[in-house]
Amino acid sequence: MIAMPARRLVFLFALAAALAVGVSLRLTTRSQLSATGRTRVLGSDDAYHLRRARFAVAQFPRTIFFDPLMNVPDGGVPIWPPLFDLALAAPSRMLHGPAARGEVVEAEACWVPVALAGAAILLAGAVGKRVYGPAGGAAAAFFVAICPAHILWTQFGHTDQHVAESATGLLVLAAFLKSREDERARNDLFAGLALALAVLSWQGAIYWAAIFALALFLECVLLRRDVLRPILLVLALPALLAGAATALWLGPIRPPVTYVSFGFFQPLFLGALAAGTLLLATLAAAARRDVAGRALGLRIALLAAAAVVLLPFAGDLVRGLANGVGYVLGRTQETAGKGGYVSYPAGWLKGIFEARPLLADGLSLPLEQLSGAFFLAPLVVLLWASRVRRGPRPALNLALAIWGAVTIFLALSQRLNVYYAAPLAAFCAIEAAGLVATRLAEAGARREVRAAFVAATATLLVLPMAPGLRGELAAVRAPGTDLFETLDWMKRELPRTVDAYDPRLLETPPAAPGLSRAASVIAPWSLGHRILFDAEQPVVANNFGYGFEDSIRFFLAESEEEALAIARARRARWILATDLAPRLNDYAGYVGRAPVLAAGPRGLQPTPAYFRTMQSRLYDFDGAGARLAGTEIAPLAHIRLVHVSRTGIVRGGKWLARWKVFEIRPD
Repeated sequence: MIAMPARRLVFLFALAAALAVGVSLRLTTRSQLSATGRTRVLGSDDAYHLRRARFAVAQFPRTIFFDPLMNVPDGGVPIWPPLFDLALAAPSRMLHGPAARGEVVEAEACWVPVALAGAAILLAGAVGKRVYGPAGGAAAAFFVAICPAHILWTQFGHTDQHVAESATGLLVLAAFLKSREDERARNDLFAGLALALAVLSWQGAIYWAAIFALALFLECVLLRRDVLRPILLVLALPALLAGAATALWLGPIRPPVTYVSFGFFQPLFLGALAAGTLLLATLAAAARRDVAGRALGLRIALLAAAAVVLLPFAGDLVRGLANGVGYVLGRTQETAGKGGYVSYPAGWLKGIFEARPLLADGLSLPLEQLSGAFFLAPLVVLLWASRVRRGPRPALNLALAIWGAVTIFLALSQRLNVYYAAPLAAFCAIEAAGLVATRLAEAGARREVRAAFVAATATLLVLPMAPGLRGELAAVRAPGTDLFETLDWMKRELPRTVDAYDPRLLETPPAAPGLSRAASVIAPWSLGHRILFDAEQPVVANNFGYGFEDSIRFFLAESEEEALAIARARRARWILATDLAPRLNDYAGYVGRAPVLAAGPRGLQPTPAYFRTMQSRLYDFDGAGARLAGTEIAPLAHIRLVHVSRTGIVRGGKWLARWKVFEIRPD
């Protein structure tokens, strides 16, 4: 037997090795993002996080909560809590102070996802150690380190909040599991603080509170435990902390009470979960006659106080919960509130690849991203549930069963959520290997035989990830340099009436000079964050959903007058056009228009209606008009081409620049 200190040393060495492997695998995007000589962030959402981080570097710990340079002329509320953006700002603020240049902030923030990915790997090891011992902890850490589903969202330069969701989620899970085994108040307190940290990093982290609420209620009913203290520390305390932090950051800004974005929905929802769990637990305890007298009076007083705060928002909470569940299931309906969305635009998720169900295209994606072990998850959840009644650690297994069931639901609903399932898949592989070892031991097999079969089981389950890992490491995730060159040209050459980082944009209402007459760019919605961050130009439509339908209607408009009416209402002076053919029929369906492309022997082919659209007149003919098979396409009278990218595509024997910038003439 290895002595305890030696075993601990081996475990720590294994964690360090997993960390080194995981970090190195997440640095493969570094060369891609530095190809232009400047380190760039990976995606569109990453870019808007960096916009907020740049404000935070200069105004720490403040950042922008109402942005007048998107959804022009109305502006809009960025949907995320600020804590992750402050983390992105922290390296530059500490190293260079508030005057750090934008390029420096961007380059240094690209390392933050790698650091958080390392934290997630270590936390997976900590959770695995608590559940399965040191060997299980090391296995869980290595699994998360090499899992393609986790690497995909935690790479260098991927400054979206998903890596923070993974790290804070594993911290919350580790803290809650410890609190259910060691019921000292400090463990409940730490679990509550971890939950508050997670909710202030990403608004959707309230789903952890739902897991905890159900686990605590079932503890009360099945295990006959008094759960008053954990309800107060694990659920009510983070509601108070999140509410106070939200009020402090937002100041006089009052976004809609909605699941979509950072605001008061999250602390109210946490408070409602705490109150609901307390009510149900009190009823269960009273039925067993485990609570009476002053203890019952205290609970009634707490419930009365919660009712006073929560009942005025009951309708908002119910609608927000319904819309949130609909979002997870891929159904949205546009509901606008003052300054932001209450629900995303209808059709919003249909156009996002990551929002498709995990199994929509068969089994290969989960096999390559999460391994064969993921398919054992329903059985493992049932196994954990069975241990609640007959195992030595009932509260821990109860929490694991609920977490596992919720994680399966989230992962299957949207493939975006695959990284949630990475630690679950790791635990499934460990459970399978452990079951094989137990059965062989019962059969009297030698240790060497057991070890060989355990290794074989783990290998067979993990091996399907090999193609996914190879593909992930070889994939080019960065946008082409021609997009960056176009955005840099727009920043350099297009006039600006307002500084995109004027500190007066943080005031309520924003008071930056030139704001009331700032001209915007109308472009496909998925380019909005990039345009605002890289070109520093105001935008009509962006990746939050603002301007989504107006952008589609503009490019599908069948007359210049119709398009100009949309542009003028949005103060748009500039147009960024690119090839939309792969999505154009989908976009038409979102706004109730007939398809403009028809299926043919060589794929989708343009119909006469396509050539009437602004998309075709701008992208195919540069606004200059043309004559096609007897059909005359009139030139655009008020729009002129001002820039084209160096790279392009060939369509119908004609070379078309990939990116084109047009000016809407002031007349």
